[in-house]
Amino acid sequence: MTSAHPLNKAKLVHGILAALSVGLILWVVRQEVNLLLMLGVFNLVWIVQWYKTMPDATVKDPVKYVTFNNGHIQFGSTSITLHKVTRVALETTREHCYFSLPYNPTTPGNPPGFVFPASKAVEFKRYLQTELGDIHFIH
Repeated sequence: MTSAHPLNKAKLVHGILAALSVGLILWVVRQEVNLLLMLGVFNLVWIVQWYKTMPDATVKDPVKYVTFNNGHIQFGSTSITLHKVTRVALETTREHCYFSLPYNPTTPGNPPGFVFPASKAVEFKRYLQTELGDIHFIH
C-alpha cells in the first residue's frame, strides 16, 4: 500500500537538522555555555582544517619551475614578455627566498612571485642572470 504523500528525503533531512539545532540550542542554554566561546572553538577548528587544505606554496626547485620560452618568462600560471621584465626582487631569509616581479603585476597590487628554499637562491640568481642578461636585482 502506498501513501498519498510519499516521504521526501530532503524534507526529512531538513526536519532532522532543525530538531538537532533546537536540541543543541536548548542544551547550550541549559548548560550555560558561552556561545561566543563555542563559535570561537568552531572557527579555530575550521581555520585549521582550511589551512590543511591549502597547497604548499613553496617551490622545491625554482630553476625547473621558471622557464623561458618564445620570448616569455613562465612560472605557474604566469607568462610575461621578457622585454617587459627589467627588475627582479629576491629577498632571502634563513629558510626561504622570496622571488617576485614587482614591476610586472598581473593583477593590480599583486605582483607574480613564489617562495623557494634559501639553499637554492645562488643557483637561481645565476640562472636568471644567464637567461635575462643585464637584469637589475632588488634585494
